[in-house]
Amino acid sequence: MTLLARRAFLGGVGCFLLSSTRAADVLRVVVPYAAGGITDIGARVICEQLGNVLGQPVIVENRPGGGTRIGTSAVFAAKPDGNTVLLTNIAYSILPLVDPSVKYDALTAAAPVGIASVYPIAIVVNASLPVKTLREFVEYARKNPGKLSYGSAGPGSGAHLGGELFKSLTRTHLVHIPYRSTSAALLEVAAGRVDLTFDATAFELARTGKVKILAVSGTQRDPRMPDIPTVAEAGLKGMETNSWLGLFAPLGTPQPVIDRLNQALSVALQNDGLKARFRELGMVPTSGPPTALTDQVRHDTDLYRRVINEARLKFE
Repeated sequence: MTLLARRAFLGGVGCFLLSSTRAADVLRVVVPYAAGGITDIGARVICEQLGNVLGQPVIVENRPGGGTRIGTSAVFAAKPDGNTVLLTNIAYSILPLVDPSVKYDALTAAAPVGIASVYPIAIVVNASLPVKTLREFVEYARKNPGKLSYGSAGPGSGAHLGGELFKSLTRTHLVHIPYRSTSAALLEVAAGRVDLTFDATAFELARTGKVKILAVSGTQRDPRMPDIPTVAEAGLKGMETNSWLGLFAPLGTPQPVIDRLNQALSVALQNDGLKARFRELGMVPTSGPPTALTDQVRHDTDLYRRVINEARLKFE
């Protein structure tokens, strides 16, 4: 397809979406996190362009608490009319596996709209550790079993399960230190009170030399840190997993409404301004059909259920 034809097609889709949307309706995008985190920032970048494509107001509604339960449950209970959606991340897949009070099935509890982006997780260590590469860290950890630690946002968090996966793949013994948030764990690594964490927001601290990033998850290098290898390039197979942002609607939302929102999301992700902002955040626009989001959730569920079972983790 030529560039002009592509623009004409996207313009036509945009006009169709605009004409089929009631301008009086407001699309509420519920983010189950407080303002200021990477999920919230990514949501606001997406929603700005989504509103332009749909031709209607799109607002971000932060509903933090309960490890994403509060915001997620609010969308489950919302009227399935296409005016309320959930924008969340990998925690949507993990929460039912680690919280016995959560009764939803991540594969069937909501209607997938589409995946919006993927972004790598960095393997971050304290800058004073005598290692320069991931391989050196693994060797150092094996020589000091039980003496090194990794921080997370608490039991059952992504960094906790990522740490257990890392330990299994590298055959190392690291002590888990839980904190109240990923940012707290990252700052403890920078301060030298914890040796390792897994985080998507460590770029600025690494750039200023306060921490070292040894590798990034996923299959591609982060363009902000082109010299940092992927985990596979660094010699670690089996940890090529990303976090992501995705949209879900309440069950029962009519398929034409799901299709309209999916098309709008796909067009919004083509915007040059959005792509530039995503690059700054280390995110990759990743449009696709609703089934792509289902596939991602299934992958996460299978992977982390295995991690939990193999590590014999128990959650209360």
